[in-house]
Amino acid sequence: MISTDRLCMGCMNDNGGEAICPICGFDSKAKNPKNAVSLKTVINDRFMIGRVLSVNGEGITYIGWDTLNDVIVKVVEYFPAGVAKRNADKTVSILKGKEYTFNEGLLQFLEINKAIKSSELPSLIPVIEVFEENGTAFAIKQNIAGITLSDFLKQNGGTLKWEQARALFLPLIDTIKGMHDLGFVHKGISTDTIIVGRDGKLRLNGYSINKLRYENDEIQFEVLDGFAAAEQYKTEEEMHIDAYTDVYGFCATLFNVLIGTLPPKATARLENDVMSIPARFAEELPRQVLSSLANGLQVRPADRTPDIETLKNQLVYGEIPTAVVDKKAVKGEKKNTGNGKVVLVTTIVTIICFLILGIILMFTVFRDDIFGQNDDNQSSTPSTSAPVVDNIGDRPDDIPEEVEKLYAVPDFTGEYYSSIIEKEANENFVFVLKKQEYSTQPRGTVCAQSVAKGTSVKKDTEIELVISLGPKDFKMPSVLNKNETEAKLELLKSGFLYENIEVLEKYDEAYTPNQIIEQYPAPGAQVHANMSVKIYINTYQGDEEFE
Repeated sequence: MISTDRLCMGCMNDNGGEAICPICGFDSKAKNPKNAVSLKTVINDRFMIGRVLSVNGEGITYIGWDTLNDVIVKVVEYFPAGVAKRNADKTVSILKGKEYTFNEGLLQFLEINKAIKSSELPSLIPVIEVFEENGTAFAIKQNIAGITLSDFLKQNGGTLKWEQARALFLPLIDTIKGMHDLGFVHKGISTDTIIVGRDGKLRLNGYSINKLRYENDEIQFEVLDGFAAAEQYKTEEEMHIDAYTDVYGFCATLFNVLIGTLPPKATARLENDVMSIPARFAEELPRQVLSSLANGLQVRPADRTPDIETLKNQLVYGEIPTAVVDKKAVKGEKKNTGNGKVVLVTTIVTIICFLILGIILMFTVFRDDIFGQNDDNQSSTPSTSAPVVDNIGDRPDDIPEEVEKLYAVPDFTGEYYSSIIEKEANENFVFVLKKQEYSTQPRGTVCAQSVAKGTSVKKDTEIELVISLGPKDFKMPSVLNKNETEAKLELLKSGFLYENIEVLEKYDEAYTPNQIIEQYPAPGAQVHANMSVKIYINTYQGDEEFE
């Protein structure tokens, strides 16, 4: 066990007891702010408090030391600003009139962190312990070595290619869905709440009490402009926070990663939605990614992709539904009268109606004026120009049935669903995604359709499409000597499911650090898409680890 007397309270490294830490420069005579827990205070008979790392409306985060396991930890204390105060004996008391606000937040703080502690979701910062002490609550989190996604982007040119981002973000979606299933919406997904670990994996941080993530008059809220959805602000429209709020935050984060800029503030978009994607990115990004971002960043919840699972299917398979959410299901939503897409659709429908009306008039009321009368009927009086029928709805035998226009069905196989529905010529059909199955077609494209190519059908005929999962049996690709991200991308392209790819560690000084040195199945082996794949990454760090 390390002597805590030699630990620096600024970085929790053994600095030999130096007054000024040679590692981080922290002065041992320094003190924490007045409202914070004092340096070297031990809580739960186990965790030693170090310097303050950050403060927000929910509480205070400290660097800490786990005296039981001799490891650095993060200590999060529930201490809502403007609601609680620190007493001389280090306990916390509630300001008068703030009892409900404090206790409501305390229960949420405990519920969230206990849920994370008991879950096995891989893309969360693990919670080690949750407990109440000194009139408040603490959550002890694992100290993950890494940097924020925001800093990572700054170090890597400001953007990532979709091929790079895909392998990083898909596991994050699964974790967000897992938390939604437990009843917790993050409400603050951004490049500052996502950590890029030294292992190259993304982890979501910053789950917090509800009031921290929307405008309110009770605590110091933290709403992240550009990442935050419209329902997190005070607006004239009544909107509610739900799973679709995280869809917006996730899409805004992905937009920032791929494009390098942020969407405009959501409240500004309510007044004038002018968000656009630069042409060069629109040309480079896959159609399903552009469509997914467009649907996920709809400013009003009623128009937005309803949940994170739907978003994942859109990103991976291009499954873009015609209506992403039932507007009646969004309680309190007002009718959207300012959405550009609604105006465009209304205009098109109006034009079509006028065209149809014009055609009808052309062949009935104005038929003779336009085409002239038939020679046999030129002597007929106006009273004989229209057929006489006995009953309304009867049709004389000599009047031919109106011929309904038919449309030839194209071959949709090999195309992505998102690209099919974007083509104007396909607006005459109604598409239904029936299922997914293995085929020789590329993963995510259409591999079968219910109506054969070339068949003539009526307008709005329903066509069922089957989405390809890629070939079921194929040869195992080699991912040796690739880094983890490159290896995962190669396996995903081959057809393996993300959840079946297991990354293990192995130490071998004979190979390059941080690269895949072993894989199972072996390269060239005959495999199928449902198989589990194991790739071993070299944990050897080279000579640097001995310096």
